Amino acid sequence: MLKLKKATLTVAVAFTVGGGLVSLPPKDVSARTTYVWIAPHHGKKYHYSRGCRGLSNAGAKRHVSLRWAKHHGYRLCGWER
Repeated sequence: MLKLKKATLTVAVAFTVGGGLVSLPPKDVSARTTYVWIAPHHGKKYHYSRGCRGLSNAGAKRHVSLRWAKHHGYRLCGWER
């Protein structure tokens, strides 16, 4: 009978401690995507602002993610550094 109580207590403690570790809330992760502006027919620069001086002569502007722009060889505009 004593062994059964010990085993039950051991299992209860293991699940309590283990369950506490498993049920911790996830860390606050802010996975926001940053979007930038590019002029697809005018060079390889990206711009955070649609009204940037570097986009003044662009006929067409495109809104893309920063990750996409960097992956395709775009670099930050010199006016926004």
